[in-house]
Amino acid sequence: MLIKLTFHIILLMFSAGIVSAQNFESVEKVAEGILISLSDGDSVNPNNLTELKYLLSSDIDTNESGFTLAVNQQSIDSLTNHLEEFESELKSISTDSAFVLFNGWYLHFQNMFYDYNKEKFFSSPKTKILFFSTSMSCYCTLKMCRNQTVEILKFVRSNNVNCDYWVIDSYWHNELQIEYETLFAPSVIVFDGNNKVICKIEYDEKMISLLSEFLSSVKN
Repeated sequence: MLIKLTFHIILLMFSAGIVSAQNFESVEKVAEGILISLSDGDSVNPNNLTELKYLLSSDIDTNESGFTLAVNQQSIDSLTNHLEEFESELKSISTDSAFVLFNGWYLHFQNMFYDYNKEKFFSSPKTKILFFSTSMSCYCTLKMCRNQTVEILKFVRSNNVNCDYWVIDSYWHNELQIEYETLFAPSVIVFDGNNKVICKIEYDEKMISLLSEFLSSVKN
């Protein structure tokens, strides 16, 4: 009886310390909206921050996408605390500074769900866009990464591009850069539905134009 009771206690403790990756898509959508809005010079809607915090605090057991990778509760708490720090800074900083800080939070979020993203990305049968950003580099590179992150997000949202996409912080996760010999950030790799590399664009200010031209040529 004692053994059974102990087992149930351990199981309950383990379950309480794990948060499903269910909410990834919902958090990602809201976060990307905030990032795009800030890049356009708009202030942050407080309701969006409230929604983000609510989604991060929601414990949902199943995952509609079929991927069941879990995230440690301590990591969720770190992400939530980072968001609260950003919220407290909003009162005393410019929109440009808010854009820089929130981009850091967005990369933190992507880092936390790296394994989940990797499985989901390479399981997709669609054409896929992999974008390498970075959270640590010189000023010019960081600025270019921030701007092109937003350009990628706007591109996939507004052009009805039937592609999946993934933004990676290559400072913390550079194994795919090494594997695909794409050692600069920002850079983009396009994969076909079979995960074959069909295009690379590295550290180019015209990245989105080149990407658009390539995808149009493939489509035609």
